[in-house]
Amino acid sequence: MNPFTFGTVATGESFYDRHKECDHIVKTLAGGNNMVLYAPRRFGKTSLVVKAIQLLEEQGFICIYFDFMPVFSVESFVRLYTKAVASKQRNLQRFAETFNSIAKNIRPVIRFTPDGNPELSLDITKKQIDETDISQLLDIPEALAGKKKRVLIFFDEFQEVEKLNKINFEGLLRSKIQHQKHVNYIFFGSKTHIMQAMFNDKKRPFYHAATQMTINYLPKKETIHFLQNNFARKEIKLDLEIAEYIIKAAANIPHYIQQLASEIWSNVSHHADISHEIVDECILQVVAMKSDYFMELFENQSTSKKQLLIALCTGGENIFSESYKITHRLPSSATLQRAAKGLTNDGVIDKIDSEYFITDPFFKLFLKRTML
Repeated sequence: MNPFTFGTVATGESFYDRHKECDHIVKTLAGGNNMVLYAPRRFGKTSLVVKAIQLLEEQGFICIYFDFMPVFSVESFVRLYTKAVASKQRNLQRFAETFNSIAKNIRPVIRFTPDGNPELSLDITKKQIDETDISQLLDIPEALAGKKKRVLIFFDEFQEVEKLNKINFEGLLRSKIQHQKHVNYIFFGSKTHIMQAMFNDKKRPFYHAATQMTINYLPKKETIHFLQNNFARKEIKLDLEIAEYIIKAAANIPHYIQQLASEIWSNVSHHADISHEIVDECILQVVAMKSDYFMELFENQSTSKKQLLIALCTGGENIFSESYKITHRLPSSATLQRAAKGLTNDGVIDKIDSEYFITDPFFKLFLKRTML
């Protein structure tokens, strides 16, 4: 079986390093504090959080994971969040009773499937869900915790709460967090710039509302060890130089390291030695598999965004400087800033410190091969 996994949560032996970060998350939440986690896309945030959940559940905490990405309306939030909370309850009947004692217009209904298993659905009695209904829903975890238990809420893709601005969701949740004594929260998401604005802008409800933590690149030493150990299962030799070459080609981003390593694993026989040529061939195979998607992604961009993407193929430091704009024949600062903001919002590019970069290294390679 291929030991390299991507596109899914890395668990078990597929999860490596991040032990210090995981320990910090566990201690922060277990200590009764809230946390916000920053990291660009594909850096392994969700895998890290899932590992932390596993350790916290072993300590007896009730951990509720909720992804905001599927939320598209207030009602969809109500249904999905209730489902997430209910999934962690052993006794659905007791959960329904607690829920009904707090929420007046949202009622859980328990039905039984043909094989006798209980199934939860919601009966929303009001035509329009308002702030009062959401306020009552947000009280549910504290009621379920009681005096002896602790509930931890893991909000993934939290920047998507902006979809709920018409009911002042940020303000409502912030108010609840201030008064809940048996519930703590961790917030994380793939759009780092939006998350940072939410927690660092004095005008936003969540200004300095949680301990802040940033995930950066994985240490090369641990990544090399991970690669060599896994290839050794097939008695494949991976020397230090080639391991570093794989890491560089994948921009040292966990998702893409695993993707490239998986492709190499599938194309190399037992007892083989991995060479530069093999790695290059597998890189081209990955790019070829995604070339139609990459071309469509590029073609759907405005002219200024296309210009910026091509410029980022050669470097992303100080992209708004006059020298950078002149070198790469870029548009005005205002137009360039709009292009950078749009590409960042779409997750096509991101920034660490002062350097912008294309988030998918294989998309970057595709652009280099086809546009330069």
